[in-house]
Amino acid sequence: MDDVWYERPDVRAQLITFGRGMQGRDPFDVILEPDPLKCHSGSCSFAAHTIIVNPTLFAVPAKTQYILTKGLLVHEAGHRRYTTPLYLPPVTWEIANVLEDERVEQKMCEEFIGVRWLITTLATQFYKDSRLIDPTSDSLNEVVAYFLQLRWAQRIGQPVKGELSPFNQQLWEVVKPLVFDAWQADTTAAVNRIAEDITEILGFHRHASNNNL
Repeated sequence: MDDVWYERPDVRAQLITFGRGMQGRDPFDVILEPDPLKCHSGSCSFAAHTIIVNPTLFAVPAKTQYILTKGLLVHEAGHRRYTTPLYLPPVTWEIANVLEDERVEQKMCEEFIGVRWLITTLATQFYKDSRLIDPTSDSLNEVVAYFLQLRWAQRIGQPVKGELSPFNQQLWEVVKPLVFDAWQADTTAAVNRIAEDITEILGFHRHASNNNL
């Protein structure tokens, strides 16, 4: 594959067919968008009926980009299959999205054994690119970053990189069971309710000016 492998008609056709096939009935259109200003990583739009992924999200060789793009397509197809779009305030939505991401990936891995390696490869790359959790910061964002990274770390059998501050560790111990409950939830609505609880426990509404996700 050359530097613009995603522009080759045969490769694009393969990925589009794969992305549509993973969605099941009434699949959304699949779009490969390498411009990060138009698509940073991936999205599933229920309003536009589109799944968009960026094939150049990761700075890796072209063959690896191809594999990771398939992983992104599996992830977004998981949202198409299992997510119900519901309105939430912005901060709560961000937390809910982190929780929902893991829930839909687990469901895809349960239903389609053949895609587990793609989700694992994707988790490995996200984990590799993730930053250290800052043990000197009491920012509430560090707690969310912790359970975001935790989902990748657990999938590949690695520890979270870095540590939470003592203050944030106490908060994490409170929200930890809620995070694991969300990952196993049956519905998006259940995840959203948990996200609302986590938002309240972490106090984002009380510290909105200093802790924007």
